Amino acid sequence: MADHDLQDIAHNPEQMMGHERKYTGTLVYHEDENSTLELYHIPSYFHSKQYHQNNVMWGADANGNIFSLFYVDMQENDSIDFSTTRFNVGIILLGEHVLSLDDVRFSRCVVEFPYLRNWAFRNNLTTLTDSNCFHFMLTKPSMKNVLLKAQIENDVNWILFDDISQNKSHYDLSISQGTNFVIESSGGVSIRSYLNHVVEFSQFLSIALYCEQNPSAVSFYNKSTNRFSFLLFEKGASKKPKRSSLIKFQELKDKIPAMFHAWHENYTNVAPISNYLIDSLRKNKTFDAPDFLIIAQALDGYYKRFVNNTSGRKNRHSYEYGIKILLKQFEDVDYVRDCHIDSVVLKDSRNKYSHLYPDSEESKAVEGEELYWLTEKCKILLTCCILNLMGLSNEEINLCFRCSPIQEFVISHMFEFYYE
Repeated sequence: MADHDLQDIAHNPEQMMGHERKYTGTLVYHEDENSTLELYHIPSYFHSKQYHQNNVMWGADANGNIFSLFYVDMQENDSIDFSTTRFNVGIILLGEHVLSLDDVRFSRCVVEFPYLRNWAFRNNLTTLTDSNCFHFMLTKPSMKNVLLKAQIENDVNWILFDDISQNKSHYDLSISQGTNFVIESSGGVSIRSYLNHVVEFSQFLSIALYCEQNPSAVSFYNKSTNRFSFLLFEKGASKKPKRSSLIKFQELKDKIPAMFHAWHENYTNVAPISNYLIDSLRKNKTFDAPDFLIIAQALDGYYKRFVNNTSGRKNRHSYEYGIKILLKQFEDVDYVRDCHIDSVVLKDSRNKYSHLYPDSEESKAVEGEELYWLTEKCKILLTCCILNLMGLSNEEINLCFRCSPIQEFVISHMFEFYYE
């Protein structure tokens, strides 16, 4: 999508009842960075008495489109043009005026991911014979096309549904079918809560496809007006996944609703750990000790948050002890068993690069290429931890690892990977 320049009238939404002040300006939307807003000839007291008291600005363009701007931060004025005041804009809601991200007025949030179809997809195309039904499905997704539905909170559901759209070319009359993600609530939840759910599912999908995934489009449905509003935001890139996914959708479809629920229940505590894993999956040109430490510490974080807490009280055991417990827990997982992770080597390497002990102390710490392969092995163990948190047994984890990016990596590096 190209950048959008909108000549707009912006005003302070909290000064209503006919007393709001309007200003002319230009809003420029960028997909890959913060959007910008320029307001012309605003009074000097606007900054101190109005702007800093409001987290939202309203606008409308010459075509009648209305929008709400959030996270509007004033820029430093390094120009000699004092008639223009410039702002950075974090989020733009096109189609509706709302007072805050805590506004509750939407019953559904529809999210598009560029590669969600690579994970969840109804293989058989839906046969459409009724032209009216066809038009309905193009404009408003029908819940008859639900692929999977999971209740994760009271009155909040996560839904995967078929998205059917007509190709836009005048010379191409075919129909494209994909998969979209929906958060639905009959009572409605706040915009902020919807966005939190989007972030949670983005992380889940990144684990399922074993590479970073971010939304490409977000829209909100207002039941009372029967209209959609669209979110314009800074988009993160999604990595194109390999042909095989990690979490097998077809084989585990009946269990995925429970996995969604477990993921949502534990997300606050697991998010930093899963973030470390997802970040580590990016292909960097160089490898260094901090890359190892991130995964080594994530294993420790998982043990302390989810394993050492199960008895109701914490035991002050060493890092090595925690690693042994995790290795014992997943000893039936083929690749964990075959990795031959040495808990002493892992502990000493973690201590060395964390500078916990003097370099002169006797240690089994590894370095260079051996440290790289130790990191890759630890990623497999950390992946087991996250899948277990979602409720998968060791047998089901083995199912996930077979024909997966992990198996592809291990097979392609078999000689180096299974060194002793």
